[in-house]
Amino acid sequence: MSHLVGYALIGAGVYVVAQVVKREMTRVAEILRTANAQPVRVEIRMERDPVTGVYRDRR
Repeated sequence: MSHLVGYALIGAGVYVVAQVVKREMTRVAEILRTANAQPVRVEIRMERDPVTGVYRDRR
């Protein structure tokens, strides 16, 4: 009978862990969905150095 109680506790533990993992996966998927929804435009202004002729970013 004690084995049955042990198996029940293990089963309950597995169920709780599965629910926590499922909730976390849903949360991360929502974060990724919102992050990938609107691409962010990155613009770097460059200016040419008159001495060397090399383009560098403005600072």
